[in-house]
Amino acid sequence: MFDWFWNGWYGGTTSGGGSSSTSSVPEMDAASGTLAIAVVLAALVLAWEIKRRRARN
Repeated sequence: MFDWFWNGWYGGTTSGGGSSSTSSVPEMDAASGTLAIAVVLAALVLAWEIKRRRARN
């Protein structure tokens, strides 16, 4: 069904025969994911706090 996508975009095939080009993708473990979510949440809280303080003045 998606052969047009794989052949056109990646130049590969979905049949698995022959040599297929693969690309390495960095993996994210649970600790890194948790840290990334914590950084995003901290940035949101900081932005909210700055907005709250500006609204008070």
